[in-house]
Amino acid sequence: MRRTSRAAGRKSPKRKPARAKPTPHSFISFLSADAQLIAIVSLVIIVFLCYANSLGNEFVFDDYLLVLGNNRIRSINAALFWNSYRPIRDISYAIDYALWGERAFGFHLTNLVIHAANVLLVFALIRRFTESLVTAALATLIFAVHPIQTDAVTYISGRRDLLFTFFYLLAFHSYLTYYRRRWSPQAVVYFVLFFLLWALSLLSKEMAASLPILIFVWHYCDAWEEEGESWWRQAAHTARKAFQREKWLYVSLWLIGIAFTLYWVFIKGASQRVTAGKINYWGGSFYTNFLTVMRVHAWYLKQLVNPTPIAQYLGSLEISRSIFDWRVLLSMAVVGGALCGGFLLLKRDKLMAFAVLSYFVILLPVSQIIPHHELLADHYLYLPMMSFGLFVALLARRISQSGVIDKRAPYFVAAAAVIILGAMTVIQNRTWKDERTLWTANYQAVPNSPRAALNLGNTYQETEPERAKQLFKRALELDPTPDIKEKLYDRLAVILIDEKK
Repeated sequence: MRRTSRAAGRKSPKRKPARAKPTPHSFISFLSADAQLIAIVSLVIIVFLCYANSLGNEFVFDDYLLVLGNNRIRSINAALFWNSYRPIRDISYAIDYALWGERAFGFHLTNLVIHAANVLLVFALIRRFTESLVTAALATLIFAVHPIQTDAVTYISGRRDLLFTFFYLLAFHSYLTYYRRRWSPQAVVYFVLFFLLWALSLLSKEMAASLPILIFVWHYCDAWEEEGESWWRQAAHTARKAFQREKWLYVSLWLIGIAFTLYWVFIKGASQRVTAGKINYWGGSFYTNFLTVMRVHAWYLKQLVNPTPIAQYLGSLEISRSIFDWRVLLSMAVVGGALCGGFLLLKRDKLMAFAVLSYFVILLPVSQIIPHHELLADHYLYLPMMSFGLFVALLARRISQSGVIDKRAPYFVAAAAVIILGAMTVIQNRTWKDERTLWTANYQAVPNSPRAALNLGNTYQETEPERAKQLFKRALELDPTPDIKEKLYDRLAVILIDEKK
């Protein structure tokens, strides 16, 4: 309501209009501010600086199957109508192929552009939640330049993670806008847009099935209020409040997500560990599967703070079979402590709590609840990195505001960390240069990986056959299964024939 002048006839003094502050739910209103525009341009420049040296890399590993050996992408029409496992990814490859042919540069450039777009979407999302430009910029920088991201950005086959994240973030943006305007005529537009974008994300990669749970967690954190009850009562009461906000939407989304998961896993055969309706848990039972996954999640947390990127982890993590294994106990303590910490943070900082809880929620589809043939992978952390970046940025802000140390110190430390992470990314890009560099680094990191030994041997087969024989024999020692034997015997036979010529 407007305030009227107390003195009749007196003109109110003219005032300069106050500069509007961005609201937590505004989508692009902040773009008009000079500082924000500088931040956006800087983010894009930093992304291209960190990944520019990946543009000259060759096709590697699964790129041969998904791009060079994929007849579907030779025509955009074929990519559109073929019954593909991940159709949006194939369509994007088809567009690249139409533009660039078999030149790897174009495919790498597309990955880089999509990553830059995701960086801006992360920045926009965090600006919805906080008015602190520094917090948003720091969180986004961590997402942008962390070396773990090379498994999705530098690797052409990582396109699945880039695309699903792009549509996932757009869908979440659309949902937040819909919820803010749910009583306005425009609400239905954002609601329909949300569903369409989520569908595109699902068709890019199955990790998008976590979005309905993420929305619930967002409402849960937003609805938390201290009411003097016990923690358990408060948690249950908040869950009821969060559910009541959008109960029919939750039910609909969860049913769609479950149906989609069942269809892709049991009918389309998305996982090689689900055959003929039988679930092959890691280690042979749900118990060993659970213990092993605890160690996987602990490894992921380690990768966030002390990254040692590896292209392929096959053979790097043995199956855990006892809960009394010290590695399992330590992993359960670390993962359980992080989860409990996320809930306890609700009392102090709801946004920081959301950062922790959203990290685990996004990882749910790849937490081996339904076992997948890839036990762990760095590219699974691509979108969860947003949550980690947000947590670090909020932690730096809390330390800065505590008054215990100089308020600038946490940001200097964070800036130094970002510089180091960016430098590590530039170095890691060279690991993906070609097959030789990729598998040399992988074999050095995981010498007990049969896949690394086999693939590195392939790179030496023509130039250094003796080195290739040693690696093939090593792969056979590590995995003497019939499938590996057949591949290795064929390769060894070729080497022996060449030696006799």
